[in-house]
Formats: sequence, structure tokens, C-alpha cells
Amino acid sequence: MNNEPSTRQDACWDAAWTWVQRQHEVGFGDPAFNAELAAWLQADLANRAAYDKAAKIWLLAGLVPPVNDFSPPSRGGDPAGE
Repeated sequence: MNNEPSTRQDACWDAAWTWVQRQHEVGFGDPAFNAELAAWLQADLANRAAYDKAAKIWLLAGLVPPVNDFSPPSRGGDPAGE
């Protein structure tokens, strides 16, 4: 059994995730970064698909507040009377 497609997909995913992280650090205002990213995206359809998935996960993760951001409910205001 050949693991090449899986290894290739993993490498593509790792690269996409790195690009998303770098884009958050650099922002959209760096022309050199934007050109480098555009070249990577255009090099392979798999790159674009992996980048889109990584960017979506990054966005969704940013919209979900960490569990420690929630205050515990107060016992006095419990409508069930517990």
C-alpha cells in the first residue's frame, strides 16, 4: 500500500494552515506576502481547497468563545428553584 497521497495531503494541509496563521500575523496589507500566497494558491487546486478549509476552521474557532469566558450561573436566579 502506498501512503503518498496521504502524505501529500498532510503536507498540503500543513502548508495551508501555516499560510492562514501567517496571514493573521501579517494581515492583508503586505504586497509581497499577498503575491507569495497567491502563487501558492494557484500552483495546485489542492492548495486552494486546503487553504479554504483551514481559513474556515480558523474563522469558526475565533467565533467560539473559550469556555473560561462564561460566568457560572448564579444559584439565586434559577427559575426551577434549585
